[in-house]
Amino acid sequence: MGQQDPQFSQNMFNQLASNPGFAGSSGMVNVSAINRQQWMGFEGAPKTTVFGADAAVNLFGWDSGIGLVVMNDEIGFYNDLHLSVNYSYRVELAEGTIGFGVSLGLVNQVFDGTKIYLPSNGNGNSYHNIADDALLPQAKVNGTAIDMGMGVFLERKKYYVGLSVLHLNKPKPNFKDEFQSYLKQTIFLTGGYRYKLQDKPIVLLPSIFIKSDLASMQVDVNMNVMVKKKYWGGFTYRYQDAIVVLAGMELNNGLRFGYSYDITTSEMATVSSGSHEFMVGYSFDMSFEKRNKRYRSVRYL
Repeated sequence: MGQQDPQFSQNMFNQLASNPGFAGSSGMVNVSAINRQQWMGFEGAPKTTVFGADAAVNLFGWDSGIGLVVMNDEIGFYNDLHLSVNYSYRVELAEGTIGFGVSLGLVNQVFDGTKIYLPSNGNGNSYHNIADDALLPQAKVNGTAIDMGMGVFLERKKYYVGLSVLHLNKPKPNFKDEFQSYLKQTIFLTGGYRYKLQDKPIVLLPSIFIKSDLASMQVDVNMNVMVKKKYWGGFTYRYQDAIVVLAGMELNNGLRFGYSYDITTSEMATVSSGSHEFMVGYSFDMSFEKRNKRYRSVRYL
């Protein structure tokens, strides 16, 4: 129960996974994938892959955004597969847009009871007899549940703010009474600013990412620097967890690559060599008519 929603360091390039209101915000078609290897060297550490795609569309005469997120997360005895479809209703503002989004999807959770191991108490006997414990399955079991979320995402030329809640219905995968599990409601708050240095091809992109299940909270504070609208690099401080180094670049055809490395600062540093995260994305314009007031945000590249 310690980490239900996957951890990501390149959150500024992965907004769709945490906020359905983000869908369609760039006015382009965006496709991205991130692979994260967390706490390398630690047995059972999280391994996560997420794929996301979104686009701005005109649906029934409404300015809208649609999105798809597929995420696979392995952690300990668990393997979670999330699939969600996102929709956002978009309202044009003087210098940007605001999206009101909802997400609907499925979560499939697998618990591998064959990996449960209890050491001997020194007298040749186990501390606990697994066979007599009805709450601990001794085989692989799986359950599925409907998952819902909602969010709002405001973007203007110089800043953005997003607020969302995932797992609104507190989904409980149906394991047919073999195992009990549920996902807590999680709140995500994000914001960022764009500051261009005068007479220089450099843009400062400070941002913050906060998530909380109302029992605990995690805060990421980031500073990215973009040069010539093509190269970026920066640092993130994650409170009581890690210092993150980020870097990336975009090719002229809209293809982009990013990498981050977490330098663990918590006690996990004694058993882990850090965390690696790889990102690849592609953005392109598929519209056949000229849109007014549309702009390309350097934050999404």
